[in-house]
Amino acid sequence: MYDYGESLISCGYVVGLDYSNPYIRPYMEMQKWKTHDMIRARLADGRPLYYGARALVEGGLSSLPTLHFPGGVLVGDTAGFLNLTKIKGSHAAMKSGTLAA
Repeated sequence: MYDYGESLISCGYVVGLDYSNPYIRPYMEMQKWKTHDMIRARLADGRPLYYGARALVEGGLSSLPTLHFPGGVLVGDTAGFLNLTKIKGSHAAMKSGTLAA
């Protein structure tokens, strides 16, 4: 949860794809997380402005894909340009997209 001030909060919930329960639903896990007393208090009277989902690359340099192929190039999160500890990748995505263009 990131508090941007001015009544704006960004929330995220990360679930590893290696979970052993085949019935787990990450969306429902986040809904359950939002019912926690501390989280519910911060989100009270709020409304979603945007929502989405993404797959995060983890595992370090050895897990990065080949970034180029005939007729294309991977940029942003798809290429693994993500600071996983902070779940931030917008800056790297914008820069890699600009460089690719």
